[in-house]
Amino acid sequence: MALHSLQIEKHVLGGLIQNPNIMIDVIGFISEKDFVAEPHGVIFSCLKQIILASENVDKVLLAQKITGLGISFKDKINIFDYIDAISFSSITPKATFKACQELSKLKALRELSHTCNKIQQHLEKSSNNPLEQTIAEVDALYGDKVSSFSIEDEPDDLFSDVYEMIESLGNNPNEEIGLLTPFNDFNRMYGGLRGGNVYAVASRAGQGKTTWLNHLACETGRINNVPALILDTEMVSKEIKLRTAAAFSGVPLWYLETGNWRKNADMVEKVRKILPSLKSKYKTYHYHVGNKHIDEVMAIMRRWYYKIVGRGNKAIIIYDYLKLTTEKVGQNWAEYQVLGEKVDKLKRIALELDLPIFSAIQINRTGENSGRTSANVVDDASAIAISDRLAWFATYLAILRRKTEDEIVLDTLDSGTHKLVEIKARYQGREAAGHRDLVLREFPDGSRKYVRNYLNFEISNFNIEERGTVHDAIQRQNSQFLVTDSVGIREETL
Repeated sequence: MALHSLQIEKHVLGGLIQNPNIMIDVIGFISEKDFVAEPHGVIFSCLKQIILASENVDKVLLAQKITGLGISFKDKINIFDYIDAISFSSITPKATFKACQELSKLKALRELSHTCNKIQQHLEKSSNNPLEQTIAEVDALYGDKVSSFSIEDEPDDLFSDVYEMIESLGNNPNEEIGLLTPFNDFNRMYGGLRGGNVYAVASRAGQGKTTWLNHLACETGRINNVPALILDTEMVSKEIKLRTAAAFSGVPLWYLETGNWRKNADMVEKVRKILPSLKSKYKTYHYHVGNKHIDEVMAIMRRWYYKIVGRGNKAIIIYDYLKLTTEKVGQNWAEYQVLGEKVDKLKRIALELDLPIFSAIQINRTGENSGRTSANVVDDASAIAISDRLAWFATYLAILRRKTEDEIVLDTLDSGTHKLVEIKARYQGREAAGHRDLVLREFPDGSRKYVRNYLNFEISNFNIEERGTVHDAIQRQNSQFLVTDSVGIREETL
């Protein structure tokens, strides 16, 4: 099949000479490089200069401009006669625009064909490389080219149809936008997980981020009836299966790992009652990617998406977590730059597949909470590696950590073992607090100050339970009742 058409090229040029006003509408998606025939690119370039300079388009003046450039063509054509010939037939503005679209399409097909040739050449040189590496490199070549194609849009008049848009949304209301998570307070404050966006939690090692992310993946998939993919840089599938079994059954991990659950009748009942039903409720996939480059990880995402999810369908991907794998840090390429590049690529693949990607990253020692009081723990962006790059690309960023002893006492045991502190949230839920989510709190020494609101979680035996916000904890404290001998029951307030 021919991937160029001299007839279409002539239609474009003849149409633009006759309908110069169309040039403004088409220069966003065609250029002189779209023309294959030697003189056509030169004619288009000169024609564009004349039109953009607001000069009258005249066939003779156009030919003189080209002649003045001193360009000679291989076929030694007479440029005056040639321009006269291609603009002889009458072409409407609509037909001109359509011809320009066809010209752009042919160029895209030629570029795809060229990319396929590059892939063929790359394959011929990759016989000694690992298969997974070759697949990832080929996928990157093809993916980069496909994602480079876009439909040009015009700037939008913000208020031309805003009323109609809002009325239309009111005619078909949705409870949430995006995928609902298993955390009601999270949904209430931040809404659902939206396709094309990157979400991230930051944590020190051993603080429960993997358990939290795995629970998020499984339950978000179940609630929305969509597939979930967990890409794990540390744990293999067997480890995650055992942890998941412990979370769902309530049987401690040691008993499952060693098989000693069979010796306990209560554990046998829990395992056999709950675990067989999981495969019909969940579509959760796990892949260990500990030694894989981010380009290989992106290739795995694409293959899973097209094979399991299907183009245009919804799903959720977890990448646990952002760290150096096989990427190299050189003299001119620092670790934070490599990690920043990974965040950038995660955002690109999220946009390409139109899926939410939830990831994690380590925080530095200022966020360490072991043996410290809450006053000595940093819960802000300064504790997060590559916080600037994450803030650029992430839709949501928060710190997840165990509570310190004084925080557990202050919040009470009912508020759980862990806290999730928002650092950045681009989207808001139905009860979002806005840019400054602060609550007034009284401390044991009698002082009162505003503190940042956060979400509470109970994490136990790899099971996750949301336990409300700081605001909820304060309300519980304010509504405690004290029984006294003389007065009876009275409300104790702060």
